[in-house]
Amino acid sequence: MSRAVVFLIAFLCLFGLTIVIPLLPPGDMIRSFVGLPELTSVMGISGVAIVNGVINGLVWGIIVFAIYALTQRPPKKRTLPPMMSPTYPSPPPPTPTPVTTSVTMSEKTRERKQPPKVRKRRTYSALDQDVESIEGIGPTYGAKLRSSGVRVVEDLLIAGSTGRKRRILAHRVGVAPGTLIKWVYRADFFRIRGIGTQYSALLESVGVNTVTDLSRRNPKNLYAKMRAINREKNLVRRVPPYRTVQVWIRNAKNLQRIVVD
Repeated sequence: MSRAVVFLIAFLCLFGLTIVIPLLPPGDMIRSFVGLPELTSVMGISGVAIVNGVINGLVWGIIVFAIYALTQRPPKKRTLPPMMSPTYPSPPPPTPTPVTTSVTMSEKTRERKQPPKVRKRRTYSALDQDVESIEGIGPTYGAKLRSSGVRVVEDLLIAGSTGRKRRILAHRVGVAPGTLIKWVYRADFFRIRGIGTQYSALLESVGVNTVTDLSRRNPKNLYAKMRAINREKNLVRRVPPYRTVQVWIRNAKNLQRIVVD
């Protein structure tokens, strides 16, 4: 459909609509603004309606014409002719870099020459266990110790390191000072790897109550005494080997003293 036909159809539609509705904008406003004289009626149609219809037809016809022209305008595309499209040579495939045997052998030799990593064995066990892991401290006393700021074995060892601290803590927890010092001594045994709760009770049964006592013992005599007591009282399932007892005594000698009177 041509643009002129679109304009004509829009003009006739708006002209006819204005004849029916004479005050249809913007014809009446433009006529009043310009001050056009009123025409006589033609074929029973008011002259004002005819003038307004002509103005509305022209205005709306131009608007519809412009909209139609914009929507029918084809987009501009810039395309190169087939013969003018540039062609580029495909790049050659990458060639793999050869790995020489000498480099591989040198890397293997360097790896062999590196000294092995030495892992240091921990002499002391972790002291971050709950205070209930110490024999004699149950849930009731564990809760009282925690309310006093003593949550793990290390806390008890620090809080009971001196006589004055032990008296204060014993008063807060509500136990005798003698009971608290036993807990502290058992906590001190946790610094030596492998003793724990079971073997600390076995050591106490043979008269080894502190780390200092352990450092002064003879390995052979202590081992024999531990076996004899365990056969009698059956405190542990298996007595630690003699070499383990030797390590305990050696580590006890190297430990720095924490618990003092």
